[in-house]
Amino acid sequence: MRVLSVSYGPSSSPNLRGKTLFIFAMPEQLLLPCIDPPPPPLRRVRSTAPRKERLPRSLFLAIFPHAEDAASIAALGARLKDRHALKGKLTEAHRLHVTLHHLGSYPAAVPRKQVQAAIDAAASVAPPSFDVVFDEVMRFDKSKAFVLCGAESGTAPLAAFRQRLGEALADAGFKPDHGFTPHMTLAYTPTKIERHPVEPVRWRADSFALIESHVGESIHEVLGLWPPARPA
Repeated sequence: MRVLSVSYGPSSSPNLRGKTLFIFAMPEQLLLPCIDPPPPPLRRVRSTAPRKERLPRSLFLAIFPHAEDAASIAALGARLKDRHALKGKLTEAHRLHVTLHHLGSYPAAVPRKQVQAAIDAAASVAPPSFDVVFDEVMRFDKSKAFVLCGAESGTAPLAAFRQRLGEALADAGFKPDHGFTPHMTLAYTPTKIERHPVEPVRWRADSFALIESHVGESIHEVLGLWPPARPA
């Protein structure tokens, strides 16, 4: 215990002037009489549970090949991987697609307003009905995507359909990219591959879909399909 003394001078109240006040206090509490001690600060409880990071989402329109065509293309991808000793994981058959238009990336779920605008624009365009022929492969240096592509003679209908779809998207307020190299990504690889011919792959394009991609989770959520899928 500590003892403190407080002396009151001429400027103090007449009742206290010339007097000495003794204060008895514990070492950790030196307070004047009649003054309550301040409450202790609240301790912030820190959660030990790991924080779940929000993974980004992206919205795009794409054409997916039929299952049998996708299986043939995936098999070609596997042969090319062995032929070129490629490092990297092949795209699974059910995920193979041609991206028509990328409509933006978002930190969480895509806003409903954007989804509805894309649905309305896509619904105004007649679905595709043509064959696509890919007879070349190459790697994009920037993205390191190893892709199946082809000459204009085999991809012109695909490019024309994309153009019509882009016009509808522009009318809906989107800003579609004008540049387009028709391709289907087979894998991502650090191995550099020059563009070269491969055995031709012909596949049927007769529908397209609006996809919300859960980036980093390997999930493609179908938000719209044209023409609509027939009931099983």
